[in-house]
Amino acid sequence: MRLFPFALLLSALAGPLMAQSLPSEQRAVALGGLRPLASADAAEAWTGVGRLDTGHSFCSATLISERLVLTAAHCLFHAETAARFPDDALTFQSGLRNGRPEALRGVRRSFVPEAYTFDLSPAFDGISHDMALLELELPIRSNGIAPIGTGRRAGRGDAVTVVSYGADREAVASIEEGCLVLESHAAVRMLSCNVNQGSSGAPVMRMTPDGPEIVAVISATATDRTGRDVSMAVALDGPFAGLLDQMDRGARPGAMSGSGTGLLSPRAADGGRSRLGARFLRP
Repeated sequence: MRLFPFALLLSALAGPLMAQSLPSEQRAVALGGLRPLASADAAEAWTGVGRLDTGHSFCSATLISERLVLTAAHCLFHAETAARFPDDALTFQSGLRNGRPEALRGVRRSFVPEAYTFDLSPAFDGISHDMALLELELPIRSNGIAPIGTGRRAGRGDAVTVVSYGADREAVASIEEGCLVLESHAAVRMLSCNVNQGSSGAPVMRMTPDGPEIVAVISATATDRTGRDVSMAVALDGPFAGLLDQMDRGARPGAMSGSGTGLLSPRAADGGRSRLGARFLRP
């Protein structure tokens, strides 16, 4: 399998980023069911979802408590050098809409799984560790910002909702409701959800009578054995408990890059294919 991470380079977008116009409804339909949360009313329930900026790239991320943020592990690494971004280079913009966040916070500490290895072309197992936990410098305590809790696992056939930022929609979050878990193996989920660059780290949520609960985090896009475009996510019942344990221990292990040069590492022995029958891609 070949995999594509969704961290979007900011270098070409840094100028027009704040002033970029919102996606049109026609564009949302063309993107496959995504619709922008363009109004305050539409975005009200999703202000816990935000954008994680590194100064070089951005990803999606979610506030899960007043001080903790969940995202993808590969978002913490420079795509060209494979160097890990220092924590003080990271910024979380909760509820970012039209260039204005509901809250803006720096990151005090970040954690990735001890088994995680940064790789632009990871094998299947690489996805199962692609999750990161961030501790903010200051808590977010606002009646207008609701953290999204973590929940039970999602299995094959379950309907899920994804809220994310991405290419051509970096100034406002978009939502896709009712996409499906197509396949499940260990901690990896194959989804029908539409995601693109910048969507890494976005919450995959199950809707319950008590509100949304996060069941997985977007990691990559893929093409399955039939040629269908799909998205890949890592379930919380994989590395999440270990990340909480790391935080409790105060550890911050430096995950290794996929090669000594920090560039692309060799493909996996299986050619990148997994038991899910998809071929993963990461730009």
